[in-house]
Formats: sequence, structure tokens, C-alpha cells
Amino acid sequence: MTGTPGIHAGTSEARSPTRSPQPDLLSDLLATVHISGAVLFRAEFREPWGIGIPDARDMAGMLPGCVENVIPFHVADEGFFWVDAGDGTRVRISAGEAILLPQGSSHRLGGDLEAPTEPVGAILPHPPWDDAPLVRHGGNGARASIVCGFVACEDLLLDPFLRHLPPLLHARPGSDPHARWLETAIRYTAHEAARPGPGSRSIVSRLVELMFVEVLRDHMRSAGDTGVGWLAASADPVVANSLALIHRAPADPWTVETLARRVGVSRTVLAERFTRRLGLPPMQYLARWRLQVAANLLRRTSEPLKAIARRTGYESEAAFGRAFKRHVGVPPAGWRRQARMDRTGLDSA
Repeated sequence: MTGTPGIHAGTSEARSPTRSPQPDLLSDLLATVHISGAVLFRAEFREPWGIGIPDARDMAGMLPGCVENVIPFHVADEGFFWVDAGDGTRVRISAGEAILLPQGSSHRLGGDLEAPTEPVGAILPHPPWDDAPLVRHGGNGARASIVCGFVACEDLLLDPFLRHLPPLLHARPGSDPHARWLETAIRYTAHEAARPGPGSRSIVSRLVELMFVEVLRDHMRSAGDTGVGWLAASADPVVANSLALIHRAPADPWTVETLARRVGVSRTVLAERFTRRLGLPPMQYLARWRLQVAANLLRRTSEPLKAIARRTGYESEAAFGRAFKRHVGVPPAGWRRQARMDRTGLDSA
């Protein structure tokens, strides 16, 4: 999703997040990560049928640009289908529902009847495609109309976020206002993909992005403050307020002691709870967040490297360059050029 980079001017003393019981950490994250959604193909399957979807990294040849994190999704427009995950999980997706696979792991789609599993690459036309192709596969039985696509995340540091999400996120709209909105978005996505018109590609991209965010919000509401991972951390008041401080002022000279003092706990309590929730200590998270913010600025602005280094807490351009290359493998300037090329490819998809 595009927009102004999520950097807040001033110092951390401007406002204390301890005054806000629920820091909006998801917005912090999404403000620094460019996500884009696209429909890969549409399908009409008839019983009996079954297709295998490879690991998202193996799907890279079909996707525009060069994106590390790809989250596949499948929407049921008509009929239903089953999703068999690699860990043995099996979920039924009915019309108006969707499934997202945050880990991008290989999986199988199929109907009720037993059928051989055909690799998806064998039923798709050779890329590239001007528009999402329509494929037909299976026998002569009951029909399922499906829209298959992906959410691409241009990121450096989403790993702590994505790694602890469930392998499957089932968007099953209900009767509350959030669910009704989600069902409308799902059905509208399927409608636009099946009946493209002027602006459909742009509309579908934004609908997919909004659907992704709403599914994450729904998961946060149901997950509570138990477990491990970024979403669980955001529900822990000590960790959440620490994250809000870091997000609001990444350039500040934070230490575990200063963070602990600001959230009103001891260094030991902060370090223990932070590490238990996120799997890494506070200062390591700070270093990664600074790089994420820097990557966002590299991608979306023309600011010189020296200014970006200063805005993200590095003492010099050279120190910033060393940290960036150590983590990413390429210098900031080279990464900026490649990111812009990849983004052009995604935006034109």
C-alpha cells in the first residue's frame, strides 16, 4: 500500500504511548512496508479435480518483479473447494470466503471427489500474461469458480511478523459489521477479476490489500495476548508500548534501560517479555526496525543516504551502509535501484 513513509518528526518525548492503552502497531508496520495485491489466475474446476500449488518461492517465475515474501490467497466465487496444507490441515472454503497462506507453503486445492493432483503449472498458459488467464480443469461434475492471487510484500524485516502467523488464515465472514465488509470485499474482488473493466486491475489490487489487512485485524482480535509472534506482542501492554516508542522515534538513542523506564517496568521484565513474545531482544528489534524504516525511505523517497542514516539513528552514512549491506547483502544505493525496478513491475501487474 502506498503513502507517506511512517516516520514521525521530533523526539520520543513528544507523546508518551503509555497514555494510549492500545498503540496501533499494525498501522506502524503497514506504513513502512509496501504491499501489493494481484490476481494471478481465475479458474473453473469441475468434479473430480485437484491441483497442487508449489511453495511461493517456486512461483516467482510467474510473478512480476522480484519479491521475497509472497502470500497466496484463494477466493471462492461459486461453489466450494478444499485446501490441504502441507502440515495435514484441511479447510473447506465456500462461496464468499477466502483463504490466505502467510507462510507461502505448498498446498493442494480440490473438490469432494478423489482425483489425481495436477501441478498448477501444467494447466496454466506460459507467462507473461496481459491479464489474469481463465483456466478450466477437471471432469463434468459440480463446478467451483475460484480466484487465485497473491499479496506481495516488499520488505526486509517482515520475518518476525509473518513467521508466527498460522499456516492458513480463513476469512469466513459472519454477521458483524467487520465480517459483512469483508464478505463484500471478497465478492467484489471475485466479480472484478471475472468481469474486468476500466480500472479493474487497480481496484482489484486495492481490494486484495484491504482484504489482507482486514484478515490480519480479525486474527489479532481472536488471537488475544497469548502465544508468540508480532501480533501476540502487540496485545502485551509492556511490549506494545515499547514497540510504539521504537516506531515513533527510531533515531533516538534507545537502550533497554530507557525503554523500561518509559513503560514503567524493570530492565529484566522488559527484556524477558520482549524476547518471549518476539523471539529477539529489544535492541535487536530496534536495529531491524531502523533498517525497515531506512528501506522504506530508500524505496519511496529521493533523500540522500546521509539524511536517511541520520533519520534512522546511524551515526554516519558509512555505519548505515555497513549495517544495511550486512543484513541485506547489497549496499543501500544498489538496493534502492533494484527496489524501484521491482516496484514498477508490481504496480504494472
